[in-house]
Amino acid sequence: MNFESFIQSGLLEAYVLGQCTAEERALVERMLDEHPEARAELAVVEKALEGYASANAVPPPAWMKGRILERIENEAVPPASPTAPAKFSLRIFQLLALAFALLAGLFFFQKTNLNTEKTTLENRVAQLQKQIDACAEQEKLREKLEIVNNLLRNPGTRAVPLPDGTDAASTGYAYLDTASCRVALDLNSLPTPDSGKYFQLWSIVDGQTVSMGMVDLEATGGWQVVACRQNAVMLAISEENNPDGNPAPTQVRMIGSIPAG
Repeated sequence: MNFESFIQSGLLEAYVLGQCTAEERALVERMLDEHPEARAELAVVEKALEGYASANAVPPPAWMKGRILERIENEAVPPASPTAPAKFSLRIFQLLALAFALLAGLFFFQKTNLNTEKTTLENRVAQLQKQIDACAEQEKLREKLEIVNNLLRNPGTRAVPLPDGTDAASTGYAYLDTASCRVALDLNSLPTPDSGKYFQLWSIVDGQTVSMGMVDLEATGGWQVVACRQNAVMLAISEENNPDGNPAPTQVRMIGSIPAG
């Protein structure tokens, strides 16, 4: 195994955690002897794992120490030599230290695994939500285009030319279906409003201008479908400073008569 493969194999991390087999441990120690870079990498791994363990360590439950002490006291103790108390106390602390280390390691790996699984699930949920949103948008677009197609195929639909008052060569188009009382506005035929201006659609009914809402030039599919106004004789588009529209048109830019049915 070359040095690069050895570094990427994860054996150094397993060596620090005491999870190597005898053969893997021998390989690691040989690589450490042969490559000073490997020993430097080992120090980095040890420092990183120590820092992560310290930051994420979970204290053992309060009952753990009592359980271990109770079990040790219940075990048969051979006759003590003059130095037995000291050896016995040392053994207790060694067992406690080992138990605490194992418990902390268990919590550490459990928490790491849970965090990894949580991140994976959150990413998957985000991906699914994007797919759902995309499908919903596609369904809305399909429904809108179906409405427009039916409206345009209806023999009773009337085309309403909307000449641009500021550009004689420009004419927008709206299509009125009196049967469904809908107006389909061809957004691709409309000019671009002046900077800071917004288009508002109007009907002329009995000599009064009645708002039909704002023109959404960014509507998907290039069409905007709105409800018509009964008995309208003209359609118009005005330029407004207010993005939410005004109760009366400020500057009428496009206007056209609805052909008689």
